Amino acid sequence: MWTAIVLGLAGSLHCAGMCSPLAMAVTAKKPFVINKVVYNSGRILIYGLLGALAAAFGSLFSLTAYQSVLSFLMGVIFLLMGVGAITGVQIPYLSNLLNKLTSALKRLFGFWLQKKQNGAIFVMGMLNGLLPCGLTYLALTYCFILPSAAEGFAFMLLFGFGTWPVMIGLSWLMSLGFARLTQNYKRMAMFAFSVIGIWLMVRVFVQHPMAHETQNKVLTEEVICP
Repeated sequence: MWTAIVLGLAGSLHCAGMCSPLAMAVTAKKPFVINKVVYNSGRILIYGLLGALAAAFGSLFSLTAYQSVLSFLMGVIFLLMGVGAITGVQIPYLSNLLNKLTSALKRLFGFWLQKKQNGAIFVMGMLNGLLPCGLTYLALTYCFILPSAAEGFAFMLLFGFGTWPVMIGLSWLMSLGFARLTQNYKRMAMFAFSVIGIWLMVRVFVQHPMAHETQNKVLTEEVICP
């Protein structure tokens, strides 16, 4: 689960850069802090629900059998992002679909932005959580290899909470000079991506032998016990 938190922290400035116009438009009214918490709570709830669906889908089709392969491939992607070999995550052949989804969500966002109900901010946060984002898709990909929907929900919930420090303090960051912070944060994000990538690759070789050892122990006990 630390992978989820670190991934959220590493990608939070990217999240702020992509979503800041929407977030600022919604949370610019008083009470500022409460609006930010409500807005981001809706966003994180959607992350959790998407994570539960992804994990349930993976369990249904027994994708956990490919856990080692997927974990290693994701580790390679994160490591390449960390060293700057790739600067983002692109999904081939889906650009038109994602553009249509973004346009539809922005229209809904504009509709709810005119509403004055207390729940409108929460709904807009949920819509924000559905906006296409490469880092979110990577986190969701990891959920496919989790054994249950509950773990997928928890993983994406922690991923969302990892983005809170920047998203909740967005106005404060703006007042300090967003551009100045971006350069230093990018270095930290690159380091975090590299660490995550190495960890995801190493855990394949660390946990795999242990799993075999546990399985052999269980089989031995079944043979010995009458």
